[in-house]
Amino acid sequence: MTYRNSNPAQKGRPITKLRTIDETADLFNTSTRTVRRLIDSGALPVHRLGRLVRIADADIAAFLAANRTV
Repeated sequence: MTYRNSNPAQKGRPITKLRTIDETADLFNTSTRTVRRLIDSGALPVHRLGRLVRIADADIAAFLAANRTV
């Protein structure tokens, strides 16, 4: 007997964790106001789901890599 995977999350696209502004501020060890400024300036891309604002882990990683100082 063959079973088909009916889970749409496993059809090729990885599931990405979406974080709130508060979670992102905790991760950056900064205030929520600073995170909102980064979003408003376009430096940190977000996903808007109605009135909700969420930040993908991949976007956080890209932001940190782009703003790294040696």
